[in-house]
Amino acid sequence: MNFRTALLFSTSILGRTLAHSQDIPDSTNLVDNGGFEQIQGKLKKLGGIELAKGWKSPTGKNADLYSETVAGSPASAPKNDHGEQTALSGQNYAGLLWWSYMAKEPRSYIQAKLKHPLIKGERYCVRFYTTLGDLSKYGSDQLGVYLSKMIVKKDDPVSLTYEAQIPTLKTKVYDDMFSWQGVCGVFDAKGDEQYILIGNFTAQEKVNTVKVKRARGETRVQQTNAYYYIDDVSVFPIKTPAECKCEQLDKAESEFIFSKKTTVNKTLKPAQQLDMSVIYFKRFNKQVDGAMDGLLNELIALMKDNPDIRIRLVGHTDAIEADRVRMRPDLTDLDKERAESVMAAFTEAGIDAARITVAGQKASSPADPGEDDVALAKNRRVEIEIEQ
Repeated sequence: MNFRTALLFSTSILGRTLAHSQDIPDSTNLVDNGGFEQIQGKLKKLGGIELAKGWKSPTGKNADLYSETVAGSPASAPKNDHGEQTALSGQNYAGLLWWSYMAKEPRSYIQAKLKHPLIKGERYCVRFYTTLGDLSKYGSDQLGVYLSKMIVKKDDPVSLTYEAQIPTLKTKVYDDMFSWQGVCGVFDAKGDEQYILIGNFTAQEKVNTVKVKRARGETRVQQTNAYYYIDDVSVFPIKTPAECKCEQLDKAESEFIFSKKTTVNKTLKPAQQLDMSVIYFKRFNKQVDGAMDGLLNELIALMKDNPDIRIRLVGHTDAIEADRVRMRPDLTDLDKERAESVMAAFTEAGIDAARITVAGQKASSPADPGEDDVALAKNRRVEIEIEQ
């Protein structure tokens, strides 16, 4: 039995309820409209962040606003000009150009006035959620927040060079384009800070980047930048640092992928080889992970060599993913989306789509009824069935 472990942690931690800004009472969260849900006006194009109540662009490069209520526009959601992403909550989210190759494109930022100034000596949790745009060719670090006493307003599309206070560690590279990750930190107020700015405040030469593969199923050309979607921004008072948590989504989705073998059994007939094969997934992910590429290529070869075989792809989720749908509606069809992702891999390789059907069974048919990490990993899967 072989499996790759990126991070292990107890089932009790996995079962905890995620805390998003929506769970923070309006009277506690100092960021008004932190989920960008309140829009004033009609969103038609990119650069529309100022249609979101309370939000501004502090420089001449306007940040973007996306909405699932808009169709056929570069600012639509989930699919838009920078990728495809469902809002973490609600229907809207913002988008920022974080970094571009050779600084060819100006960065963008978002800014909002807090409901009231921060109190000197008080401790606050500052948090937002982010995910990399599917068309970004790079992932970046330096995801930061700057809290200011004065409003920032620059007429030109310039890069801001403030010393971001949140998070303390800004060298983590965020390169996940499939699910939302938390960025947070504790801030000890000096007093009278009343504006929150989110963006990249670091000099170009100090920004660390990594190249990322284009998402499977995405046919559009990658952009030579690092572009991030932003949702659920919050600032709220806390008593202890332990109250400021943001890593649950990040850790949960970094679960290992179960794999009992890396190749198909060549002693079986082609149809049997396909019928006994399973593609496994990281938690919350619908995209086929690179760890499955070897097996997937063998299955594609089998389909090419046996043009009479027709298959049915059946997607499944684990119990934690099923439970998380309450707070993340974007996971509702994760089972079927996994099957569709595998189908896309087959069709991109030249397999006729007419030979493939897809279905989803949620978490209703676990491969392993256990509750440990390995059992749950077995259940995040797409099974292949031979169509008669």
